Amino acid sequence: MKQLFLTLFLVCFTLNAFPAKKAKIIKITVQPKEAAIYVNNTLIGYGYAEFNRPKKKNEVAIIRCECNEYSPINTKFYGADERNSLSFSLQQDGFFRGSATSGLVNKFITVILDPKYYTVEGDKVDVKPAWKLLHQILLNYFEEIETTDVYGGFLQTPWNYKSFNLSEKQIRTRVTVRDITTPERVAFQIKISSEVAGSMAARHGEFTEIDRIPKELEPMIQELQTRIGKASSL
Repeated sequence: MKQLFLTLFLVCFTLNAFPAKKAKIIKITVQPKEAAIYVNNTLIGYGYAEFNRPKKKNEVAIIRCECNEYSPINTKFYGADERNSLSFSLQQDGFFRGSATSGLVNKFITVILDPKYYTVEGDKVDVKPAWKLLHQILLNYFEEIETTDVYGGFLQTPWNYKSFNLSEKQIRTRVTVRDITTPERVAFQIKISSEVAGSMAARHGEFTEIDRIPKELEPMIQELQTRIGKASSL
């Protein structure tokens, strides 16, 4: 019994006296597997990578993991860190969950008006019914119409700003309409502008165009193409 106790004591003493040696190679695992892994701004792998432990205790390795549609991770690893492996799981950016891709934003769409929304008397075309319906559609998605000039053939909503959970991005959207009616056809051109900015840039109004739109505005695109007339590629 004494011999067994002595053996256990020696084993414990040995483990405490000689702690596990820190590995020279540090392993990194990231989810999703498509995530790019950078150490000191150098790409070292996707989903899994290895790098050399900093030689000095105070020496630091800057780690960045990023993937499209996910919030990036930025962290530091010091030479004194006891860990031999690191594991990260990126969180999906709320901007991508709350918005949808659209090939119809940031360009004018021509809509040939339905005859029931205008009248023709001689060489004059009255499109007031179409303007009225257009206002009704837009006011379902915007609190107000910023500029409207029926006789000048121009309408524009104010910017609609939207932020997203778990994202620093902010998107803004507005609609511009102009009457391009000619003797040959009665038509409106409609442009849905969509722009995005990070939180800091948004404070300074530094937005850039993007081919995405808040999901709650997707039905508006369909309505503008079909309710007052029919979208045309001409």
